[in-house]
Amino acid sequence: MADYQAHVKQAKKNLYLISGINQHLKESWDWQVTIAYYAAVHLMNAHLAKKANLHYKTHVDVKNALFMTLSTCKIPEDIYTSFVKLENYSRRSRYLCHEDIEKTDEAKEYLTYDKHLKKCLGYLDKILTFFNSEYQEDFDKQNIDCIELKNVNLRYFQYAVFV
Repeated sequence: MADYQAHVKQAKKNLYLISGINQHLKESWDWQVTIAYYAAVHLMNAHLAKKANLHYKTHVDVKNALFMTLSTCKIPEDIYTSFVKLENYSRRSRYLCHEDIEKTDEAKEYLTYDKHLKKCLGYLDKILTFFNSEYQEDFDKQNIDCIELKNVNLRYFQYAVFV
């Protein structure tokens, strides 16, 4: 199983990948959302590895360890909510279903757009800020060409136009 450092390294790689895909395949919003979620997955797994040497194989086990009342790895509710919302948007982008599984209309496809990427980068930004505060890990600010980010103030993502 990967250790703390390996998970952080993979999360950072995923952050660069979001920016790279954005620069070269700008409107691949679905892939950028999915990669944002997997960056968060690695950060949460790094947290579990560091706090309690836990290494889970399923997303359900990871989420349970992050939010169970008596867990030594419990994270703040707003960070957990951001993580779950990222997971839901990632599912939307991969399976074309509504991010709120209760609202899914099987006959309708739910595509992913720049407005969804904006939301997801906001959630990921919260997680990165928490991780920086908790573990003093530094993350580079990523340039993202997404008009929805133009007037948004995030710590780790900024609007930039690629020519």
